[in-house]
This record gives sequence, structure tokens and C-alpha cells, in this order.
Amino acid sequence: MTAAGLPSLHKGRFGASRLVRWCAAQQNWDRIHFDLPFARASGLRERVVNGALKQHLLVQFLERAFGEHAWIWRLDFTFASPDWVGEHLEVRGRVDRSEVRGEFRLLEVELEVFNLDQQAAGTRGRAVVLQGLDGRPLQDLPALELPEASMLDCSIADPGDAGVPAGIRQRIGTVVDAAESAYPLDLSRLRLFAEAVGDCLPHQFDPVAGRQSAYGCVVAPPLFPIHAIELPPGSRPLDPSDRATGREGSSEIGRGLAARLGVATGPVLNGGSSVEVHSLLAVGERVRAESRLASAKSRESRRAGRLLILEALNEYRVAGSGRLLLRERSTGIHPGQVSGDSPKGAA
Repeated sequence: MTAAGLPSLHKGRFGASRLVRWCAAQQNWDRIHFDLPFARASGLRERVVNGALKQHLLVQFLERAFGEHAWIWRLDFTFASPDWVGEHLEVRGRVDRSEVRGEFRLLEVELEVFNLDQQAAGTRGRAVVLQGLDGRPLQDLPALELPEASMLDCSIADPGDAGVPAGIRQRIGTVVDAAESAYPLDLSRLRLFAEAVGDCLPHQFDPVAGRQSAYGCVVAPPLFPIHAIELPPGSRPLDPSDRATGREGSSEIGRGLAARLGVATGPVLNGGSSVEVHSLLAVGERVRAESRLASAKSRESRRAGRLLILEALNEYRVAGSGRLLLRERSTGIHPGQVSGDSPKGAA
């Protein structure tokens, strides 16, 4: 138990096979998570647990702590250090602040993914959770005035960093990636997702539990739309070369922006994300998404050399109806960037 009485979530050890299963569920084949020689050639001592997987562990912790009588509105998280394959992870958290606003209670929760082998937290986060004072389940985001501090930062940065190639600076504020799923969400995909993450709630994959839930149907976990773009076979082929990262096969938007903007890249470090959850994706619905380049910065690192840091504003909606599912501000860190003012192949 944590200091505020929230139960810890024990997730056990994430072995290589478990990470391969997650890569299949996410549909992102980044080799640093399962290919040991490639991970070492990329400057890592071992295969690393996926940051995208750990964001779902944070959500699971909140779901267990507050149940369907609460709405997970905001989640911010960053990665301070890697968790290596085979290490034992546990999610911890505590309520930092509580405030009543109208008919709802707003809770601010501090979170961490604690590594029991390292005795350190490599992932830290903060969440805003809404609870109805009447105890009724919340099936979508309540209509109430939320504090400005709980809203996602949707600002566009000034493109004045001279260390960033001019061709990338010119794209700041523009849509650089977009996709629409060709296929609706189905139970098979959610079953695979539940198997990979472990401990998903029954209404997130089981049709009987879905019908009996407050939602009346199977709904995906809150952050699932990030992975929900399903493209026709062959749309994102994997590169067979030894130097290929595996990310080229992913259909997620906003993740491979450096490559889409023509910058030669190796491994990409996940710098964390901030997410607003507006509604849940139901079985039978399709997702459309677009990514806008919000910021591009150049930094020098003592260990990794020159870094290109790209922030994307990603928006996910239900195709057809346009219902808003998620807004996300994600950060990608690209070590060892090439310089130049005319990137090729800008999207």
C-alpha cells in the first residue's frame, strides 16, 4: 500500500518473449526491445522494456485504484532511466491533492513505475482523475469547467532554434502525419492486447462483461487509440536490412517524425507524453488521427552527442462521427542527428 492507501500494482518480470508479445499487440517492431545484438549495437547494455507498455501500466494502476466510478482525464509521464528485460516492475502512487468542483471531485495523483531490481523508479507520472460525488459510474468525460492547469498544452513553439534544420523548422505548426484505420476495432485485437499487458479489466475484451458493464459494450483501454490505426497489409513494410530499426512497420502517428521529415535516424528515445482522455473507443469503431509538429529543438548531450527533440500534438477521433477520443503531446528524442537545411522526403 502507498502512503495515501492506493494499492500497488505488481506486474512481475517482463522477459523477452513477453516483450515480443507486446510488440505484436502494439504493432511496433522496434528491435531494441527484443533483439539483444541490435540493442547493444545501439548503445544499450540490454533490451529495454517499451515505454509505450509502461504508460498502460500507469492507467491500470488508476483503474484499480478508482474503478469505473472515476474518469482518468489527464496522464503525464516521463522516462528517467530504462527498465531492462527480465526486471520486476511495480506501479505505485498516491493522491497528492483533492478538490471538489460542482458535482465532481478532482484528484491529482503522483505515479511511478518502480523497478524492484534496481530499487529505483525509471518512470514517473502525474494524473488527474474525476469522481462523481453521487457514486455513479462515469462513461465519458463529464461536462464541467476544468482548471486550466489540468488542460493539455496545445501551444506551438517559436521555430527559432538555429540548430534545427531549416526544413524542419518550416514544418512547425503543420500536420506532418495522418492516418485512418481501414478496419474497425475487433475483439481479437483486444484479446491480444489484454494478453500482452496482463490484468486488463474484463469489459475491455470480453463481450459478456462488456454488455454487463456501465458502457453496455466492450470498450478499449483509455490509451488504446494510440495503437488503433489498422492499415491494409503491405502499407508499412519492414526493412530487411541489418540496420533497420523495425519502427518502419508501425502505423502509429507522431512517432517517426524525424524519418518522415527526412532526417536519418537510428534508435528513437521515448521522451514521454501528456494525454487527455475524452471518450473510449468501442468495438466496431475505426480511428482517424493526425499529428502536428509542435516543437523542434536541438540539444547537446555529454553521452549521446547532438540530440534532435521533436514534440508532436496528436489527435485521435472516431472515423465517421468525428467523436474526440484522445489528445496527446508526445516527445521523441533522436540522438546523433545529421545537419542540413533541406531534409528530403518531408511529409
